Amino acid sequence: MFASGLFIFLRIDKINLMLAIEKKVKPIDGPNAPWVLIIILLILFGISVSVFSKKSPAPALPGNTDPAPSAEARMPRIYNVSYRAGVFSPTNLRIHVGDTVRFKNESFYPIRVTSDSSTPDRKDLPGFDSIGDIPQNSYFSFTFSATGIFGYHNERDTGEAGTIIVR
Repeated sequence: MFASGLFIFLRIDKINLMLAIEKKVKPIDGPNAPWVLIIILLILFGISVSVFSKKSPAPALPGNTDPAPSAEARMPRIYNVSYRAGVFSPTNLRIHVGDTVRFKNESFYPIRVTSDSSTPDRKDLPGFDSIGDIPQNSYFSFTFSATGIFGYHNERDTGEAGTIIVR
């Protein structure tokens, strides 16, 4: 009997507690309920974006003089430029001094890649010439040793051209 009295007492306290909670917190209902939820979610999203997008700036101290990576410290890379259906791809390529560009002829007809200095912003690069035709599925490679903007084109059709920017 003591256990059943304790159960009734706990049950009554639980009901009183639930009634007290219900009196203090009103549920959000009505036509504005979805908008309140959307506003709360947008505020939380804004806070999370501002917290997670902060980049820690490097301290500008006099002793913090990390040298920029030089061309000697960087490993040279090989870039591929393909030629297909009268188009070089990519048409414009940005590389570093010491990098090699490998031109691959993926068309049915042979091509000849040569330096193009037809506009004032492009430099002529001696030696940048395939010196002969590049047959189908063959390569011509050139390593760039100077900085500048270098144009190139297919000798058979000068409208088929591209640009290599060497930093």
